[in-house]
Amino acid sequence: MPPATLSVQKAVEVEHTKHAGEKQSPAESSDAAVSVTANFSRYHHKMSTDVIVQDGILANWSSAVRQVLPKDSLLSNNYLITDAIVDELYGEHVLSEMKKADLKVFKLVIPAEACDESGESSAEMHKTLGVLSWVIDQVLEHGIDKHSCIVSLGGGVVNNLCGFLASTLYRGISLVHITTTMMGQADAAIDFKQAVNHSKGKNLVGAYYPAKAVVCDPATLTTLSDRHILNGLSECIKHALTQSEDLLDFILAGVHDLHDTSFLERVVSLTVQHKAPTLTNYHDSDFNEICPQYGHAIGHAVEHISWAEGRGPALLHGEAIAIGMCASAEIARLSGYCSQRVVDLHYEVFQRVGLPVYLPSNIGLDECVDKLTYDKHYVRAKATMGFVVEVGEMYVDEITGKYGVAIEDDLLKRGLEMNIKRRISQTGA
Repeated sequence: MPPATLSVQKAVEVEHTKHAGEKQSPAESSDAAVSVTANFSRYHHKMSTDVIVQDGILANWSSAVRQVLPKDSLLSNNYLITDAIVDELYGEHVLSEMKKADLKVFKLVIPAEACDESGESSAEMHKTLGVLSWVIDQVLEHGIDKHSCIVSLGGGVVNNLCGFLASTLYRGISLVHITTTMMGQADAAIDFKQAVNHSKGKNLVGAYYPAKAVVCDPATLTTLSDRHILNGLSECIKHALTQSEDLLDFILAGVHDLHDTSFLERVVSLTVQHKAPTLTNYHDSDFNEICPQYGHAIGHAVEHISWAEGRGPALLHGEAIAIGMCASAEIARLSGYCSQRVVDLHYEVFQRVGLPVYLPSNIGLDECVDKLTYDKHYVRAKATMGFVVEVGEMYVDEITGKYGVAIEDDLLKRGLEMNIKRRISQTGA
């Protein structure tokens, strides 16, 4: 790797039109030429993550953990971080297995609710800067070095929080995810994106940072409710709608038994295999950003609003994204990108597996559009979204080659109105 480079540019000489000691006006001084004094750069290390999908791997974790963690971390202080719900299920077992493998490891537990606003167990309300700060304090108090590794044990909340944690400590230490939910295994942990929530929106504070490995054990999914499995399955269906009709057929054929680990292992493996190329080839085409974000612009807004105090049952991430994908299909049809048949298929698929498809009646159209302005893809007063043309195929502009489409608020509202009209015609509310 070449050393950092330093280039110095000769300052541009500026002709002085004033006598020595005579002051320039602010307007005159602002016209002075700007010169670069120096420039420095360096080649950044490659971001790379191994994904291990193996049913039962945690049962004998002591025999695998030393192969999964970075070699440099084996003699350092390492941190197993989980939430209160997952800790009761797997925390002590995973900790004892790591110690059995002669690793130095401390366990930290963040709060989680047995039953939160969604009616399910979740740590979502604790995916905050405040909790992150507490974890940082605990890690620094126990001690780390540059080879220490953060091992997350839990679902997408714990994975995301620990990813951001690892990116900040010592400006970056090693990271391994053990993800125990369908959402984590199918989507949340399979990324370089690490973040916590902010009062203004979801995942607004974070970093791009790679885990060395992501470990997915489908056996952990058997303890989840059907709703939590469907929560992650929504992201699998997203990749099916945007990339693979075969994947969609496989999901629909096996969805009758949500606790069949062979089915879940295969679905997770296929989804990861479809998502991984979008991460590897990220800069080759905006498809690799737009595809994984299908339905998320609207979905994130709906999800965040649903968690506001007094709103009633909150939506899980995958539930909100299912609604977002159905509304996106409505916008695609209004834009002439897809047929009514494709729109209807969206609703049929999500209703068949048991996911919501309509904007909730207690969320207003205008507040949904307003919340959407905090989305990272809301640029120059327009939401940027991707659309499905046919199952397995996304719309692409033939001239620009771009998959992302800037949408006017008026069109966005019309699409949501179509979703609401369908809801009223089907449910009467």
